[in-house]
Amino acid sequence: MGALNYLHPIMSKILCVDDDVEGMASRKEVLESEGHQVWRALSGDEALRVMQTEEIELAIVDYYLPNTNGLALAVAMKRLKPALAIIMLSGFGPLPGEGAGIASSWILKGSGPTQLLQVVRKIMAEKNRQPTITEN
Repeated sequence: MGALNYLHPIMSKILCVDDDVEGMASRKEVLESEGHQVWRALSGDEALRVMQTEEIELAIVDYYLPNTNGLALAVAMKRLKPALAIIMLSGFGPLPGEGAGIASSWILKGSGPTQLLQVVRKIMAEKNRQPTITEN
């Protein structure tokens, strides 16, 4: 017999952090339509409280937040959960040199649901990659 790949859809637990309530609501709706479980946080403090009580796998974080920036929050989140994948949202795109080793990906804020879903699928597929099982 040959190699078997076990592929199955994986529902992810995602935390969206943004002080833009409308944008966050839109992202939540799009992600939930794909079967993901989504939490929302309007601030860094609120996001860290969610991280302490929920098994979050992926965080989507706005770069500009009240009283902090997304990268500072991402560092704090990684301290709580080092394996956490993070997508950084920015109105200016990737900021050179910032986020190296912290953000898994950068998305230009307002890019639309298609790009968001593509990035989420890619990150979660890499994160949840199942080893190939070979039968002899």
